[in-house]
Amino acid sequence: MAGAVTNDGFGKWLSTLRHDLRTPVGHIIGYAEMLEEDLDEASTQTLTGDLQAIQVAGQRLLGLIDDHLSATKESLDDINVSDAQYQMRVQLNHIAGYAEILREEALDNGNEDLVGDLGHIAAASKTMLGLVEEIGARLLEAHGEPISGKQVTTFYAPASAASPKLQGEQFESLIGQGGEILVVDDDPANRELLARRLTRSGYAMTVAESGEAALAILVNRRFDLILLDLMMPGLSGLETLERLKASPRLRTIPVIMLSAADDIDTMVDCILHGAEDYVFKPFNPILLKARISACLEKVRLRRNVARQFRVFISSPGDVIAERQIVKAVIGRLNEEFSGRAYLIPILWEEEPMFASETFQAQIHPPHETEVYVGILWSRIGSPLPASIRRPDGSRYDSGTAFEFEDAMRSFRETGKPEILLYRKEGAPTISLADKATVIDRLDQIEKLRRYIDHWLVNEDGSYAGAFHTFGTAEEFETMIDMHLRKLLEKKLVALPQTAGNTDS
Repeated sequence: MAGAVTNDGFGKWLSTLRHDLRTPVGHIIGYAEMLEEDLDEASTQTLTGDLQAIQVAGQRLLGLIDDHLSATKESLDDINVSDAQYQMRVQLNHIAGYAEILREEALDNGNEDLVGDLGHIAAASKTMLGLVEEIGARLLEAHGEPISGKQVTTFYAPASAASPKLQGEQFESLIGQGGEILVVDDDPANRELLARRLTRSGYAMTVAESGEAALAILVNRRFDLILLDLMMPGLSGLETLERLKASPRLRTIPVIMLSAADDIDTMVDCILHGAEDYVFKPFNPILLKARISACLEKVRLRRNVARQFRVFISSPGDVIAERQIVKAVIGRLNEEFSGRAYLIPILWEEEPMFASETFQAQIHPPHETEVYVGILWSRIGSPLPASIRRPDGSRYDSGTAFEFEDAMRSFRETGKPEILLYRKEGAPTISLADKATVIDRLDQIEKLRRYIDHWLVNEDGSYAGAFHTFGTAEEFETMIDMHLRKLLEKKLVALPQTAGNTDS
């Protein structure tokens, strides 16, 4: 290795490095400017913004070169290599992302003439990236030994490395079948690029600008995958990852870390803390999609091998809020029991109901489920058509009665579904202005009382069946979460592990 550079040689060395770095940046800016000038009127509105974004990122690269490697630097120790490399990679990530989006739009719209120059931009970006990675190696070569107090790493496994050309069906196979993804990144341009790119690939996207914002979103939302930036102000990516993996509900969500930092120790630390994968910026879009597809495929496989339990949620119209609470609780339990159990909520309002058939004829029958959740308050439900009758020929009191009795009759004959029954306390709030409405609601309440007494109360006043009462939505949510969790754990312990099938 050569000896340390002299003061005279340092300026020349630094000048050469600046020249080498500025050359591909000039290509990037130049081709973007020419493309913008050559756009026809139809393409100007859709493509100009992205081309200008590439030019802005190029100008920022020139500024970074001048800031970090300017002629005012008097010694090698004045250069913060890690910071310079990181900031340059961020801008290169923007350029690569916008160029890829432009290329896809050009191909979609038949603008083949644009593809060639976009290829020049991509090639210049790749050249620039290689030079950025060589900054540390050049310092070592010029200095003769590692710089004291500075970490200069030559490790790099860029996601933007050359990859086989994938087209048509081969390319589409990498994209997967869609999924819900949470993108967490403090850089607005990064969020926009990822959201636009992945939305084009059929994924449902939600973005968060910080670790704190992501955790707040995850309180009430479910996602199949999280793309998490490593370096963020406030709660860092690693700290956010640690909190995710410490949560029983969130720890099963796969996380792919994204970072322009190329420290191998940091990558290993993320994997040890539970990250599914790690992708370096600027990333190759095909490789990123492949990584995402692989993670989502693991999610689907875990669901397929898990024991599946169908949960029928009863349908009175006065407890719609409680029905949605049950669905939300099921979502959280599915995250927590991922790979072991998967609950499938059955709600009639989420099914396509055809006017040519009755509701009951189209609802998944309770007797074909594993758990029945009944919620009663102030309505017994709507009358059923005369064609729907009990086995003895008598009429059901309502659709709610039909569902409950179908579940109860099946349990007595086969032992399933398990029946959880809840009764909401308190009177509903109704307007006294309409006398008919008041009378109808009072009549519903009385019919429901008689029905419950018939099924759950013996002639001597003792209870023939158990049910739970609650007053507020919060009480009900706590209760149903605890009950479904315990029931699920009991079923998992009692049942043999037969992967991939709904319990029967």
